[in-house]
Amino acid sequence: MDRKLEVITTYNKKYYDICGKKMIETFIAKWPKNVHLYAYWQEQEPEIFADNVHYVELYKAQPQLKKFVDENKNDLVKCGTVIKKLTGDRTYSFRHDGVKFSHKVFAQTHRIKNTNADILLYLDADTYTHATPNLDYIHSILPEDHLCTYFGRPKLYDETGFYMHNAKHHDALVWAETLEKIYTEGELWTYPLQVDCYTMYAGRQKYPHTK
Repeated sequence: MDRKLEVITTYNKKYYDICGKKMIETFIAKWPKNVHLYAYWQEQEPEIFADNVHYVELYKAQPQLKKFVDENKNDLVKCGTVIKKLTGDRTYSFRHDGVKFSHKVFAQTHRIKNTNADILLYLDADTYTHATPNLDYIHSILPEDHLCTYFGRPKLYDETGFYMHNAKHHDALVWAETLEKIYTEGELWTYPLQVDCYTMYAGRQKYPHTK
């Protein structure tokens, strides 16, 4: 039996204007109509509509994310500012912007908890669809006994612009809770990096015997 697939993305107003709008437009143009997109938005209210596109206001859906952001958004270091010890010079590093990249994680965990699909595919909002996707191939790269599928990078951490979750896996809900607790319980700030690629990597380390 074919497994049901859903696609997830998220964006704010700035990212919508840069790429998110085109992402939605190309999804509508190229993806089969039985595959649904769930767009988790901030600031930019929906303006492109289709039967297989659904909009979720991220902060309303995930109040614990809003609480996390409000508690940390005024801390420059937690928003990616790196301060050099000797000179006091400040630079921005996305690798340490835990506030920004928390939105991606909480969009995915919300969908894991609320979907009735079998497979969830998270795509960054700068992902454009140029041809009709091969659904057989997409299904094949997330076997039914695997929790997630991602692009591995031997010298880096998980590539998270394309990330698949098996929503029917027996650990799926616990997986979502684990990822959220990394943020809500402050574990994130103990990591060497606060970007979501490290969060997903760190979360997977808690499941050493899970595929």
